[in-house]
Amino acid sequence: MDTKVKVLAAMLLIPVAALAAEAPDFKTIDKDKDGYLSRDEVRDGIPQVLAVFSRVDINKDEKLNPAEYEMALRVLSGQQS
Repeated sequence: MDTKVKVLAAMLLIPVAALAAEAPDFKTIDKDKDGYLSRDEVRDGIPQVLAVFSRVDINKDEKLNPAEYEMALRVLSGQQS
């Protein structure tokens, strides 16, 4: 792999790895306080999660519960695939 490609890849991964540590609290993103995060709430609160939304929405109800949100953060930080 070309050195420039490796450097670029590393630069892209650093913000994702830091995401979990700096992620907003579930309750902060849950604007309507229904106990779930809709795609709109995720888009407004932490848009990086949209990249894995469908993958971590285990019950396929088109919203994330707190456990699914935590899973999304772990996936994005590379702790879980």
